[in-house]
Amino acid sequence: MLEFLINAAEKGKLAHGYLFWGMDEKEMKETAFGLAEYLKTNTFDVLYIVPLEDKKEISIDQIRKARRHLSLSSYNSAYKFAIIDRAETMNSEAANALLKTLEEPIGSTILILISSRPELLPKTILSRLQEVRFKPVSLNQIYKNFLNKNYINLLQKPLNDIFKTIEQISKEETEIFPLLDCWLFFFRDLLINRSATNQQRDKFVKIIKEIQKTKDLISTTNINQRLALENLVLEIR
Repeated sequence: MLEFLINAAEKGKLAHGYLFWGMDEKEMKETAFGLAEYLKTNTFDVLYIVPLEDKKEISIDQIRKARRHLSLSSYNSAYKFAIIDRAETMNSEAANALLKTLEEPIGSTILILISSRPELLPKTILSRLQEVRFKPVSLNQIYKNFLNKNYINLLQKPLNDIFKTIEQISKEETEIFPLLDCWLFFFRDLLINRSATNQQRDKFVKIIKEIQKTKDLISTTNINQRLALENLVLEIR
């Protein structure tokens, strides 16, 4: 999902307000912070809101804090972010205060609401947000595509060994997309890692694009699959 947002950023089509919804709360949170990091946003320009300890609701004072945060000039960043986690817990006063911000977005600001229960949010708020759904991934799919360490370790081997493996995988066509999906997950996780440098992130974005491009070519054309995978490996290396 981060790749989708990065593409929107590169095309100058980022929205002022997003609703991230689904059951994978960790992934939604990581994607929100990953977008901020990709846009080289200073940590002072990212405000994260969640119900306070021992509280069940997000209060109007917290939303007022978000509004003030978005109205101030940034600390050397192109964007200011406000990320509201468990957004469905906003009380009515908080929701009404947030609506004013959505009705009058300020400059280069991005507001992201994260929710596993979007049906609890007021329709007036939902109508002003671009929805991004995070679909659940089965455990079998995660194990096969993401936790397959053989696919990850393959990238560390000499080119001759990699090409021999690719030759075998190309004959077993059912393994091609699990391989590519595994690499996508791997480099996406590297991209949102807070310890990565800007130069590394730029490299990871390029690799992610090349993997997606290869997937699209293999799925929509009669391209030589073995050659496509070999060219991809050369781009990654």
